[in-house]
Amino acid sequence: MSSEFKIEAKALNLHYGSFHALKDVNLQIKPKAITAIIGPSGCGKSTMLRCFNRMNELIKTVRVSGQILLDGENIHGSTVELTHLRRRVGMVFQRPNPFPLSVAENVSYGLKVHGLTNRAETEEIVESSLRATNLWDDVKDKLAGPALALSAEQQQRLCISRVVAVKPEVLLMDEPCSALDPIATRHIEELMSYLAEQYTILIVTHNMQQAARVASETAFMLLGDLVEFGPTINIFEKPKDKRTEDYVSGHYG
Repeated sequence: MSSEFKIEAKALNLHYGSFHALKDVNLQIKPKAITAIIGPSGCGKSTMLRCFNRMNELIKTVRVSGQILLDGENIHGSTVELTHLRRRVGMVFQRPNPFPLSVAENVSYGLKVHGLTNRAETEEIVESSLRATNLWDDVKDKLAGPALALSAEQQQRLCISRVVAVKPEVLLMDEPCSALDPIATRHIEELMSYLAEQYTILIVTHNMQQAARVASETAFMLLGDLVEFGPTINIFEKPKDKRTEDYVSGHYG
């Protein structure tokens, strides 16, 4: 199946037990662009992000209804293999989470999970993945050293390299700069803009200025509802909903 949108959510609902966390969300994500999801704490941003690679299913009380389409195919379909889905839709978390392994072993970890054993090919992918995140020059002489010895920004770049190594199509980023200082944040934002030439990127952020800087489209969520979605400039300068206007102007949340 094919679609002009990389991801589509149709009447998406999610419950944590009796709590209705996402309410009839409809969303269309364009390929090879950055889409930001903004809103106050507890509004459902991260929950929605995790729907796109079915991470929420790790929680026993979760119930999901509606559809999520990836290139027009329902990701909850009976023929969808979860491991393959999470290879296509990778995730970068709020805080850098390198494994207690070497730099090279961190990047190659996913390759081994997916069955790649050829050493030369693995080394080539490790280098290309570190180059893709502009980390290669910093760590090329430290590949056998511990990843946990890197700076916070380098660790986050390493985690992005680990995701990129398995050649995903979509990058989900959940507050990827929240643990970084302003200079490191700017570097990661520049990296996101570069990666968007190759990947579809969805970013959850509390930083509205960050959304305005990096995203071509922005979704505003409130209490589980998708209140407004459209070009970022419209969300911030010409919002259609009073709730959006109140939030982006600082009068709410």
